[in-house]
Amino acid sequence: GIPEQSLVFLFCGRLSSEKNLFNLVKAYHQLDHQGKSLIFVGDGELRQSLQNYIDELGARSVYFFGFQNRSQIPKYYAISDVLVLPSVRETWGIVVNEAMCFELPTIVSYQVGAGIDLVTDNENGYSVSTDVDSIFRAIQQISDLSAKERMLMGMKSGEIMKKWANRDLAESLVQIIESV
Repeated sequence: GIPEQSLVFLFCGRLSSEKNLFNLVKAYHQLDHQGKSLIFVGDGELRQSLQNYIDELGARSVYFFGFQNRSQIPKYYAISDVLVLPSVRETWGIVVNEAMCFELPTIVSYQVGAGIDLVTDNENGYSVSTDVDSIFRAIQQISDLSAKERMLMGMKSGEIMKKWANRDLAESLVQIIESV
């Protein structure tokens, strides 16, 4: 049900308070972009209050797909253009790795551990503060890019993941142990 030419922002994960979803919705709602969509893949305690908030704001083109098993999640990455993970607390955020494997640009908060190692501003996405304005500015920057520029950002994400996957972790561990 998502229009084919939509610029699709994806949140994938548990719908809980530490994910900062109300700020994401408010930032998305402020975006003046024809053909935008925000999709939520996941479920949790905030689903109903989040849907109520979306209705109150009058936010359009927001879709909830609920919990999806591992075999179904790839199709949501495949239809998305950008992953957004604006958490106020997130040890790592494996969805960042997953999205980057699907060559998506990513917007993560500074609180997402994966962002430190995997996201480089203006190359494959943006790292931001957790406030509405910061999230909005990153969403705006991504939406201002041409489709080709977003594709190049996504390709950079894919390259980073290939390098990340090909690391020799055992050798790194040996080097650390020997240095001690």
